[in-house]
Amino acid sequence: MEKKHWLLKLIAAVLLLGAAACAVTVYWDKLTDLFYTLYDRIEERRADRAAVLSEYADYDDGALADE
Repeated sequence: MEKKHWLLKLIAAVLLLGAAACAVTVYWDKLTDLFYTLYDRIEERRADRAAVLSEYADYDDGALADE
């Protein structure tokens, strides 16, 4: 009886893995679009943060030169 439960769990795991692979295949275009959209947003935030930090870089350098 215990062997049957183990076999059924194995079959369920294989079917679940197959369903996940099919879902990735079907929605591949949407997944890549989502990935690139998130990547672009992250890059925009990094660029905005770098612009803000570089704006204050002049003030930091001036303060160190006075010491």
